[in-house]
Amino acid sequence: MGPRRILEFFALALRFSLVCSQGNAVVSIPVRDTFVLPPTFVSNYSQKFVDTVVPNGTVENLLLQAQNATYITYDAEFSAIIGSSPQIQLLAGPLDVGFAYEAGVYIPGQNLVWFTGAEIDGPGRVVMAINLTDHEVYKPKLTEPVITANGGSYYEGKVYITHFGNRTYAGGVVAIDPLTGETTTLVNSYFGVRLNGPDDVIWAERGENRAMFFTDVDFASALNLTGPPALPNAVWRFDPQAESLQAVIPRSDISKPNGIAVSPGYTKLYITDTPLSGLQGMGPGNTTGSAAVYVYDLDDTLTPVGKRLFSIARTGVPDGIKVDKRGRIWTGEGEGIVVRNDGGKVLGTFNARTLLEDKNSHLANFAFADDRLIVLAVNQIWSIQLAQVVGWTSDS
Repeated sequence: MGPRRILEFFALALRFSLVCSQGNAVVSIPVRDTFVLPPTFVSNYSQKFVDTVVPNGTVENLLLQAQNATYITYDAEFSAIIGSSPQIQLLAGPLDVGFAYEAGVYIPGQNLVWFTGAEIDGPGRVVMAINLTDHEVYKPKLTEPVITANGGSYYEGKVYITHFGNRTYAGGVVAIDPLTGETTTLVNSYFGVRLNGPDDVIWAERGENRAMFFTDVDFASALNLTGPPALPNAVWRFDPQAESLQAVIPRSDISKPNGIAVSPGYTKLYITDTPLSGLQGMGPGNTTGSAAVYVYDLDDTLTPVGKRLFSIARTGVPDGIKVDKRGRIWTGEGEGIVVRNDGGKVLGTFNARTLLEDKNSHLANFAFADDRLIVLAVNQIWSIQLAQVVGWTSDS
């Protein structure tokens, strides 16, 4: 990243660090309207719910208002999350490049969010960071290559990042000290066979036991970043005490495992299935998986058991996923950031249409920063002040 581009980037970040008038755009839709409509309504899966054509004045007006609202609420619990007058601030961007896309890792004590996206002045997806105090965006100096960086999480003082690698450098999962940049590879092969492309990572604990779970999916090969996949897609568990790497959720359970998250208390494991037909050589709808979130119980040995379908995306596919301090599940989907309670009920949505500059792009991920939601909106980054603390870590 050249010095001139860095200065331009910081100037943009400061210039656009403002509170936007759209911050108070809240529309409440009765939850009944999500499952009962006049029978002549018109919509399809490629459209958002708010684009549904309804021959009913009241419902039609609500949906039209919601199309350009930042916050769409279906339940009083979502209203409690955002508060009576939520405020939104543009921290960085917009830029011509999709610099803010994946991961979304809040580092407590430093007021930083690490994320991954396209490099400002170069090819590939790299690890980036934003300082939430002065909104400086920069590329941390790491001691090992992290090639085509993807998902990430924070655990016990370290940032864990997955990366695809390339045709000559194996991808894997790395641990990074955010204070020094010291980077250590934890996993990059299974008995000498390359992983397909680690996508997201999370840690769980039970007593003295620790385990790292990560998703491994063949997107890197489909994007021609690496060679053909050598292993079935799977969710893997790395046990640092036993020095053991095992696949614990097979492809037959989840076709394209992508985002992964755990509940507070580490009792449940959530995984998004992202069957992108464009990356499988199949036509729309001709995939073997569902655009869904699945949940497993974690038993006393930190083994996932009791798979259940948790939710299906209304539009697009679920990508990034996080569980907040109260056990609610947040996912990046076609409609935006969708918030559900632990029973799967949709409480509300942060509308992708108002958060994304390019309406054809996908809002994949975000971060919890205590009582703020940091939205990685592809070519810009937003901060939304919430009325509740939603973030938590193993240190909290």
